[in-house]
Amino acid sequence: MISLYKILHTTCHTRWGSLEKRIFNESVWMEKKGHKIIIVAPKDTHLFLKAKKHGFKVYGIEFNKLSIIKDYKLLKSTFYNEKPDIINTHGNKDSRLALFAAEKTRIPLRILSRHNNAHVRNSWYNRRVYKKLCHYIFTTTDYTTKHLQKVFKLKPMQIFSIPNGITEPGHLLEKAKARKALAQELGLDPGTKFIGFVGRVSQDKGISTLLEAFKKIKHKLLGYHLAIAGEGTNEYINSLKSLARNLQIETQIHFTGFKKDVWPFYRALACKVLPSSLDIKGVPFEETPQALIEAMICECPVIGSKNDGIVDIIDHEKTGLLFKTNDSSDLADKILQTLQYEGITKERIKTARDLVKKHHTIDAMGRDIIRIYRLHQIKMEKQYLF
Repeated sequence: MISLYKILHTTCHTRWGSLEKRIFNESVWMEKKGHKIIIVAPKDTHLFLKAKKHGFKVYGIEFNKLSIIKDYKLLKSTFYNEKPDIINTHGNKDSRLALFAAEKTRIPLRILSRHNNAHVRNSWYNRRVYKKLCHYIFTTTDYTTKHLQKVFKLKPMQIFSIPNGITEPGHLLEKAKARKALAQELGLDPGTKFIGFVGRVSQDKGISTLLEAFKKIKHKLLGYHLAIAGEGTNEYINSLKSLARNLQIETQIHFTGFKKDVWPFYRALACKVLPSSLDIKGVPFEETPQALIEAMICECPVIGSKNDGIVDIIDHEKTGLLFKTNDSSDLADKILQTLQYEGITKERIKTARDLVKKHHTIDAMGRDIIRIYRLHQIKMEKQYLF
């Protein structure tokens, strides 16, 4: 029985979000345990460049519609030459090509990772991908696991919910210093306090609901400002600035852009809000949010909408507070509860941090994944013997 594996990850995605962070952080952890890592991703993307700089072997494949045949041949050639023990695919385009190529080249263990909650149709093609071409499916939320089990009639040992694990920061800035540093960065009074958001700045994140909630209670929150950290399109950010002007809170709303080092930002916040909405079909899109887990480990109180993925992390009134999705009045009430009842909030902060350290670190995630690798290997060796 081999104890160290050669693991190959593929993705068609080009941004630097929780999916790409998951691949990179998991790969670094696996490498430290002695496993060999290969990354296949579109060339010159954040993940490709970061993986290459780290020292992983990388292959650039674009996964474009116009290069399907070329990409498939490149994948088959890569798999044949590298002979990985495990392939893990992470996007729709790369999964369909890479799983076919992996089956043809007889990769021993094939995993399809599903990182969002979008519903999947029970088509002949999807049944082949989800039931035949991969041995296991990894999801990041219980919602997605239950949906796929229902659609494809999957057995419990075919699909696993494995939320993203974070690498705990080695040092955390003292909270008062972090808050004053953020105030200085934004040109504000050193005594300014912050309610914050971290993540992709897009409509589905429900940031407009946060602005509307802040408007309702700003008279009770003297000295508080909203800080929004993350990237978004100019069009959408301008629409939020326009909304802030209409609500007459524009001087208290700040867009910081992407934060390379996000830990001091969490430490500067009096609370972190994730107000994600549903998609147009009423389906919760949110995977298990890494931003919530990061905030919890930084002892920052959290508030989230009742959106699957979020409810996997926030146990209402135990690790944080939940509000009715898209309900700015309910969110406003939850913000006031968090800020005004400090003793109860501190209890939730401790419970949340303990939860993350036990179940949502990179070590916990890595151990769960390795356990599945080992179980599959034992299963295959038993079949070979008999």
